[in-house]
Amino acid sequence: MTTAMALPAELTIYTAAQTRQCMLERLGADDGPGAAPFVVDGSAVAEIDGAGVQLLVALSRSLLAQGRRLAIAAPAETLASACVALGAASLVEAP
Repeated sequence: MTTAMALPAELTIYTAAQTRQCMLERLGADDGPGAAPFVVDGSAVAEIDGAGVQLLVALSRSLLAQGRRLAIAAPAETLASACVALGAASLVEAP
């Protein structure tokens, strides 16, 4: 089983495309069971904007369509606050 993918310190419009590419590569190499959650480590996120939250929402929806879910481990306060403020609190809530 693979380890959690670490989200970058900056998850903004300036880094969203690169982070998306990293996520796609990680998903392609993911050897976890089909229904296992895709785990990302959110502890390093120090800066996030709407594009960063949108990226996480899109990833979550794509995974749900595949019968999986996104699990954000140890979300930084910055990440959690942004998700709550932008109506995506379910991303940082425990399942």
